[in-house]
Amino acid sequence: MRIQRLLGLLCVLGEVDKITVQELANRFEVSKRTIFRDLEMLNCAGIPIVSYPGVGGGVAILRGYKVDKKILSIEDTDKLFTALSGLKSIDNDSSITNLIAKMAPGQEPDLPSPSPYVLNLSSWFSDSITTKKAAAFHHAIEGRRLVRLDYISRTSRVERTVEPYKLVFKQSYWYLYAFCREREDFRMFRLNRIASFEILEEQFPLRQIKNPEFKVDFGREIFSFQKQEGFYEVVLRYDRSKEYELTQKIDASFFSSPESQSGSEVLQGQGEIRFFTSDLSFTANLVMGLLDKVQVISPPELYNEIKERLHKINLLYKG
Repeated sequence: MRIQRLLGLLCVLGEVDKITVQELANRFEVSKRTIFRDLEMLNCAGIPIVSYPGVGGGVAILRGYKVDKKILSIEDTDKLFTALSGLKSIDNDSSITNLIAKMAPGQEPDLPSPSPYVLNLSSWFSDSITTKKAAAFHHAIEGRRLVRLDYISRTSRVERTVEPYKLVFKQSYWYLYAFCREREDFRMFRLNRIASFEILEEQFPLRQIKNPEFKVDFGREIFSFQKQEGFYEVVLRYDRSKEYELTQKIDASFFSSPESQSGSEVLQGQGEIRFFTSDLSFTANLVMGLLDKVQVISPPELYNEIKERLHKINLLYKG
């Protein structure tokens, strides 16, 4: 993270006559002490940073000194292009295209990058509800407008008034990172759990923002190839013609190959999904999402849980 900030400082200092340490701290969302340490590190690296005291003063790179334009390697520019292209996939702002041209001048915006990665955060659906929510919150963030949310939390449905600061993408979900006025702290709100929202006219003053914390919810993998203490072995039987549909929910690594089943009791055209799990309730939710596509073979606890849930579903539709 520090390397990226140092590079950012160089870019900023290269574009301005001078700038205050406080302005740099605000821009990079760190303390003034951190900026002073970073400037000292740049000095030690041979970049002459000078300070201009008094009103209208600040810090700057020594006049007449030229930063080597080759400070970014080819690999650096490839990574920058990949990251910026990922951002461009959800926000087709011309300024991002211009930034790509500045940071990776050798790379045409519409040509593939040599990088081994491609990031595209856009939805497969042209009318994605999540995309529309993200666009609305983006405007609220830019305008510093309060947002009232009708939010479905883990325990209840609540109404919250929040100050939006960032849109966050983690794994496969979008979140709104905002200061919750009811909780008086920063919170992450998953977009698909926001039932409705209203962007208010009232603006809010900027706070000292905290970086989002990405905690590991489960502490360890729920599904595993290896048996561990306290884990259950799960065996699901399925029709091989449904494999593609099953990969929407389960990684194909857990599917048995036809060769591994020779001599077993599995019927022709059928396959088995095998894994170990620490959470039967989570696994039951997974199986319920597959319904007619799999049959639970073991463990008995999971079989009985699914049977009980199907009984309750049957009662809901009875008559």
